[in-house]
Amino acid sequence: MPDRLEEAKLTRLTAQRIRQLAEIDPDRPLPLDRAPKAGRTHLFDWRVLVPYFRNRKSRQGQRTDRMRPPQEG
Repeated sequence: MPDRLEEAKLTRLTAQRIRQLAEIDPDRPLPLDRAPKAGRTHLFDWRVLVPYFRNRKSRQGQRTDRMRPPQEG
């Protein structure tokens, strides 16, 4: 996915950062736990992710380790 982001003229993120966003970002179109899997890889529809990454606000320096996980219900 980092290469695909770069090809789409979007900010290149590391695989680790992409996974972190999938786990903690409440604005992500499809949460990681609901994504289908092929082996150990999660599958996502690229057409849905491009607008997400294009419109995502960068929060450099924000302490994500202190964020509370989104509450269900």
